[in-house]
Amino acid sequence: MEALVGWFLILILTGVIVLIGWLQWNSYHTLDQRIDQLDSTLIESAGTRVEKVLDAPPGSVIVPYVATSMVPVQNMVQAPMPVTAPVSEPQAAVRLVQN
Repeated sequence: MEALVGWFLILILTGVIVLIGWLQWNSYHTLDQRIDQLDSTLIESAGTRVEKVLDAPPGSVIVPYVATSMVPVQNMVQAPMPVTAPVSEPQAAVRLVQN
């Protein structure tokens, strides 16, 4: 009877390991398709891990083990500042050298 319980536990544990392996393989297998479809659930998905941010505002960082939160951004329209040349004494384009 004990041997039967032992084999039953081995089968259950083997099934759990196979299930975890299949879930990991499936998440890696479908990753390219999800990226192509711009799937927004990739950010919160437990099956993916973000290591590099390619398109983010300057100063953005990845903080491991922190849940993602979306922060609303205000649309601020700023007029571009005019660029002016530095003020200096006018100089001739060519300087004549005399002996």
